[in-house]
Amino acid sequence: MPRETEFRDPRIRPFEPRDLPALQDIRRRAFEPVFESFREIVGGDIAAIAFAHADAEQAKLLDDICMAGSGHHVHVVTLGDEVVGFVSFTVDPERRMGEIGLNAVHPDHAGRGVGTWMYEQVVRRMKALGMVLATVGTGGDPSHAAARRAYEKAGFGAAIPSVHLYRLL
Repeated sequence: MPRETEFRDPRIRPFEPRDLPALQDIRRRAFEPVFESFREIVGGDIAAIAFAHADAEQAKLLDDICMAGSGHHVHVVTLGDEVVGFVSFTVDPERRMGEIGLNAVHPDHAGRGVGTWMYEQVVRRMKALGMVLATVGTGGDPSHAAARRAYEKAGFGAAIPSVHLYRLL
């Protein structure tokens, strides 16, 4: 049974090239505080090296996964005519495993269940494609807490934590 949401009449559909500017805007707005959090966590000297081009690199990643033939499925969430989120995923039919990739919800719509609903929809699509396992990776830092909660609400649970360590040379 579909989860009750705090928003009305959501829709999810495959990406269309005309969506890219809206998706880039959502990506930028959603990840701006994440990149700022990373800078605060590692400090200015390390951030100036490790994260100097993070936004541009992620923008290119979104461009790349939205290209036809990329191997990624990209879906767009709308409320009425407004694009409010997106999610990418890949499937490995041989392993029967799907993986959620780059995704974001516009900050104006965050905290209302959009992300959880979006992940549930993608998991259904993976299952329809014959997948038996879905995975997703996310940060363990405070700026990813909302994402972790949304994944958990969508049924993800078993986790293998990882840590990235930095050292100036």
